[in-house]
Amino acid sequence: MKAHTRVVVIGGGIAGCSTLYHLTQEGWTDVVLIERNELTSGTTWHSAAQVTNFGMSQTMVGLKSHSINLYKELRDDVDYPVSYRHGDGGIRLANTEAQMDGYRHFASMARGMGVEFEVIDAAECARRHPLISTDNLLGGLWDGNDGDIDPASLCQALARRARNAGAEVYRNTPVIGLTQHKDDSWTVHTEQGDITCEIVVNACGYRVNEVGAMMGVHHPVASMEHQYFVTEDVPAIAEAGHRMPLIRCPISDYYFRQEKNGLLIGFYEQGCKTWGMDGIDPHFVNALCPDDLDRITDVLEGAFARMPALTEVGIKTVVNGPITYTIDGAPLVGPIRGKRNAFCIIGMRAGLGEGGGHGWMLAQQIVHGEACYDTYGALIRAASQGTRMSS
Repeated sequence: MKAHTRVVVIGGGIAGCSTLYHLTQEGWTDVVLIERNELTSGTTWHSAAQVTNFGMSQTMVGLKSHSINLYKELRDDVDYPVSYRHGDGGIRLANTEAQMDGYRHFASMARGMGVEFEVIDAAECARRHPLISTDNLLGGLWDGNDGDIDPASLCQALARRARNAGAEVYRNTPVIGLTQHKDDSWTVHTEQGDITCEIVVNACGYRVNEVGAMMGVHHPVASMEHQYFVTEDVPAIAEAGHRMPLIRCPISDYYFRQEKNGLLIGFYEQGCKTWGMDGIDPHFVNALCPDDLDRITDVLEGAFARMPALTEVGIKTVVNGPITYTIDGAPLVGPIRGKRNAFCIIGMRAGLGEGGGHGWMLAQQIVHGEACYDTYGALIRAASQGTRMSS
């Protein structure tokens, strides 16, 4: 391991790999990524990995467009192609006029970023996805760029490109401490030795506050258990002869997409379960939480009503793993308040879908001092240990 570098990125999931790659694209190649285990061994490996252009602001739309364009480029790389299913489309459902008005507003806002969405009625939703029922449905928002990507191959491809540009990646190298010096440089202490750097980046996923504590800050990020399952083959999907679009349902808080000839169905629980609040086992690596399908019974009823074919198939695989949330659901990307030469890219609950763009935005801030988009919505809010966090 080298003794000195310009930037140390801590964390080898999508956030860290994207940041490392984009730093090299911005011209900084003397950069290092440190991962406590293997790349993608945290939340990234079990991600459902949907990639949409939908976002809460024009900045988010622009960043997600960057992710999509980058992932298409990686998919088409003949030397190291990434598995990325893109262009099958997706529908975000609505059963109230307020939701439909919101979609019309969003489509207009996205158009200002050069991204086209389509507001469609219930009949058109059913035409594009013939397995859904139109009961209690007014329509939806069509995203023609919706898709999904393989998390492991994506991160490996980004790390590969970063290495080719001069960056280094150290796996199986747990960070055990951080020391900031009078000149604002840092020493990153690891089990494999120390490395000094000008800038340190916390990209640690659900271990964000373990590393935050090493620099005396606490970030408003918590982990929740998130469940999805994969069904056995659905005969109607196998018989359709084409891929079905992805469905997102804010009415009943679930999503489902085609997975081979079955369905992957994920749930957002209103009575969600926190995870890791009292500390995280250091050996929790490439691991999952125990299945707890009783928690999602009410949400599952809504999914059954929307797609009756689900009632005819069994469950093949259940995944229940921790994902990170901020207070408002938006990622925190940028400089850490109260610390010099320290940055974060954290709270990325939809990390695979937005990770390409957020790594790009953070790299611009580190190298140039600002990004090409307004970053206000992703500003870091951090507080010293033992003090109250600002809103």
